[in-house]
Amino acid sequence: MKSIKLGNDSVGDSCPCYIIAEIGGLFKNFEEAKRLIDTAIDIGVNAVKFQTLEAETITSKNNFFDLTVTGHVSQYEFFKQFEPSKKLQKQIVTYANQKGITIFSAPSHIQDLMLMQEMDLQIYKIGSDLACHTPLLKKVAQFSKPIILSTGMCTLDEVKKSVDAITNEGNDELLLLHCVSDYPSHIEELNLNAINTMKTQFNLPVGFSDHSIGSFACLSAAIMGANIIEKHMKHPQNSPCADDLHALNPKEFSELIKSIRLSESAKGSGKKIPSISEQKNLHKNRVSIIAMHEIKKGTKISSEMIDIRRPGDGLSPFYYDQILSRTAKLNISKETPLTWDMIE
Repeated sequence: MKSIKLGNDSVGDSCPCYIIAEIGGLFKNFEEAKRLIDTAIDIGVNAVKFQTLEAETITSKNNFFDLTVTGHVSQYEFFKQFEPSKKLQKQIVTYANQKGITIFSAPSHIQDLMLMQEMDLQIYKIGSDLACHTPLLKKVAQFSKPIILSTGMCTLDEVKKSVDAITNEGNDELLLLHCVSDYPSHIEELNLNAINTMKTQFNLPVGFSDHSIGSFACLSAAIMGANIIEKHMKHPQNSPCADDLHALNPKEFSELIKSIRLSESAKGSGKKIPSISEQKNLHKNRVSIIAMHEIKKGTKISSEMIDIRRPGDGLSPFYYDQILSRTAKLNISKETPLTWDMIE
């Protein structure tokens, strides 16, 4: 798997987990958006992501949500509450760029791509709802920018068709996100093993876009090998939002990042050898072959004369059978660890 550059960071199996704070729908004005961006910078996320959407183009007016977080509600009326103006979107992109944090968006319709190009976004996110929208996928692929494709509600075969639609346009800067498009998602339905299934199938960086409550699933996914974690972040001073239930507050998000970084430091090289600390204590904490009685020179060694116990300064128990019936070359004191120069 090759690494892919997102902003100033590389993403892949040899890289730290790339962490995205999703803020789409979690602000209603520039001040609230700034608050989220500033917080994201403070806690150390890699990027901030929002949503470019218009209620008029994202859904028909006779389509309804039936979700835990929304109840039975018109999708058109729901999205109308949270659609950011073009002016606001440009403001937050400019602000994020000035602050030096990577920012990108996800379209809700192919018409949104014009505005996203105007904002000169360097990364394009495709949400799960558009994962099978091949005309849009092909169009975005032609921009020759990295694409992050969410795959909620998709079968593996559908993901393959979407991947092919993008790569056949000559764009191989593609990253995938496993996702469960339920709000909130249930832990037992997350199927995190699908992350490695897609890694194996497509040889691409694969991450996890989480809508479950809390941070447990994100940390689990990162430990299992997710190259990206995307999670909603809310701010206690911002207006209420339907995504608040499964979003993390700044403290929770900060703790998640710390836990992921700690888990990365614990992974190590994968080479099975004693650690540096273990090497310092090997001779004290391992066992070896010990003389349990005084053994006179010329005596054949029997099992009654020796035992296996600490310290580990003597011969390894791997040689126990080889030592039996050998002869002591010199007098061996009681409780002395045996070494090869003592026997013949």
